Amino acid sequence: MAGFLQDHKFVLLFYLGVILLVYLFRKKFDMQGIIALYRTKIGLKQMESISTKYREYVKLLGYIGIGAAYIGLVVISVMLFKNLFDLFTVPDAQSAVSPVLPGIQIPGSQVKIPLFAGWLALFIVIVVHEFAHGVVARAYNLKIKSSGLFFLGPLMGAFVEPEEKELRAADDVKQYSVLAAGPFANMLLAALVVLFFVAASAPLQKLFVHEAGVVFDDVLDNYPAKISGIEKNMLVTKVNDKQVSDIKDFIKALEHVKPGEEVKIFADNKEFTALTVANPKNNKTAYLGITGSTKFEGNFLYGDILYWLLNILNNFLSLVGALSLGIGLINLFPIFITDGARMVQVSLLALNKKNSLKGMSLWKKVNVFCLVILLLGLFFPLIKWIGNLF
Repeated sequence: MAGFLQDHKFVLLFYLGVILLVYLFRKKFDMQGIIALYRTKIGLKQMESISTKYREYVKLLGYIGIGAAYIGLVVISVMLFKNLFDLFTVPDAQSAVSPVLPGIQIPGSQVKIPLFAGWLALFIVIVVHEFAHGVVARAYNLKIKSSGLFFLGPLMGAFVEPEEKELRAADDVKQYSVLAAGPFANMLLAALVVLFFVAASAPLQKLFVHEAGVVFDDVLDNYPAKISGIEKNMLVTKVNDKQVSDIKDFIKALEHVKPGEEVKIFADNKEFTALTVANPKNNKTAYLGITGSTKFEGNFLYGDILYWLLNILNNFLSLVGALSLGIGLINLFPIFITDGARMVQVSLLALNKKNSLKGMSLWKKVNVFCLVILLLGLFFPLIKWIGNLF
């Protein structure tokens, strides 16, 4: 525990600072338990403008969103059920779900996202989610009371507040459309990130830089590469008379090499000969004792700098895309407060029109069951980590 506090000292101080600021300005917030709401009218005009100008297109996307949301609900449910089964039956299985706390790695979890980039990415994802709810609601002329910011403890997000009674009184299709809009928008945002990587990022990378070879990031002591004289950061351009421009070329040049065979490596304009050994993880494959990565060089002045900036953008968009898809899907899992839970409620009440109490009872049971599944998946790594301490 002391190590955890030491590793996250700055992050914890940052979060304590956020909580302190919210407390100091608490009179400006509507406090609802640990959630602090700051109501505004920000974004309402934009929602009105889009929903009015593109009303039929928004409704069409709303209909598509209903189908996408129910598919997503099934997908995330199967994933979480399978995840829990694997945790109890497969040794060393990793949980597929984890709390999202930028800057903090939950003990036992493999997930960690950077503090400031994670905060910004999380905020963007939530804004897109809530804005979509508002646009679709206005397309059906459903009233939006307010928008604003919220703080869940130290985490900041955004919200759109529809007129709840009016929404519940609307017909089922309208309710489904509004509820599904947020998760569907998150799915679309994740798809746009993928499209950016395919259509823009990859071509730009080739414009800015080219593959110049392979650099050894690490050369292990007492293994063939080190024994032959190869050092870290040497630029490798040829292996066994085969030109190497990237890490894929390097791996391909070694794919038929067996343990005990010699490998000629041309690095930094020198030739080195290494006698391979058996891979510690698979004694049938050759091993040199190195880790490498592709070396890029700028195609023109400042090409390296532009590539570096593009990498920063890529890393941030990767974070946005991953969080958007993850939050969009988890928001469809029926656990009382999610959009998926509300959609299931509308469905069960529609199936039990003559006995709404039965429909609500069944809905509560489904939610309790799903909540237990989620909590077990979330806290299993932490419980396992605590168990290992003792």
